[in-house]
Amino acid sequence: MDNRVMNEISVRRIRVVKYRGSNHGSREYPFVIDKSGLSVIPITSSGLSQPGTKKRVSSGIPSLDKLFQGSGYTRGSTVLASGTAGTGKTSLGMAFAAASCRRGERCLFLSYEESSGQLIQNMASIGFHLEPFVKKGLLKIVSVRPSFVGLETHLLDLYKLVEEFKPTSVVIDPLTSLLGQGSTLEVQSMLTRMIDALKSKGITGFFTSLVSSSEASDTSGEIGVSSLIDTWIVVRELEESQGRRRIRGLYIVKSRGMGHSSDVHKLTLSDSGMILTPMEDDATSGRKQNARVGKTATVKTQSRTA
Repeated sequence: MDNRVMNEISVRRIRVVKYRGSNHGSREYPFVIDKSGLSVIPITSSGLSQPGTKKRVSSGIPSLDKLFQGSGYTRGSTVLASGTAGTGKTSLGMAFAAASCRRGERCLFLSYEESSGQLIQNMASIGFHLEPFVKKGLLKIVSVRPSFVGLETHLLDLYKLVEEFKPTSVVIDPLTSLLGQGSTLEVQSMLTRMIDALKSKGITGFFTSLVSSSEASDTSGEIGVSSLIDTWIVVRELEESQGRRRIRGLYIVKSRGMGHSSDVHKLTLSDSGMILTPMEDDATSGRKQNARVGKTATVKTQSRTA
């Protein structure tokens, strides 16, 4: 056993040197000491034995469900929404959480950037009223700074919350906040165990990922776990009207086990909620504009004739 400090982060590790008469893991494993004792969560604690299912759960946005053959996400799968700041990733996660609560199911929302009060207030502005769900015990919002504890403690806390609250869905916003809490290998190991833990219990996981503006055109390297994700959604800023206005665009990178739309859709947030609408291509937009101009010219000609 030892305790190492790297990048000002202390991590305890344990390794079994020998164990006569039995096979044993020979790797080093991080462990945590808290009021419950000593806890070790090796990467082998969850295997790849989760059964498949055809059951679906709504995304909370009817127009988004239509892009998944009208049925939403696969129950027990993992969903990743990535994009730059302000593109609506948290709102997509909260839409899914609210839909779970409306079905009478429990949802755990882990926020690494906003307090529960801020989330409840901000989400009300786009039609998600969360207080009734919190009071009924259907929605549990836990807010914590990523740097407050180490990676293993974050993972252990998630295990405990899942055991105590017993949710059917978990939202983590944003997953990328954990990147600075360890090396790339440590972060990927922790995220792999997190995803396996949720899948082994049949819990639908929704994660958000913050992408810097310089990486917005290339989202292929999402925090090293994109290959573990079942459904991957990208939201990004787009320009229309020859650069005079910015809008939000959404498209689906992949969705295992189901057909889905590959088109870019316009994402609109308003007081009444979130809605997706098809994007007009330049040719269609030009034809409509020419039609309006032609109609206006005809009206003016008729007026002068009269």
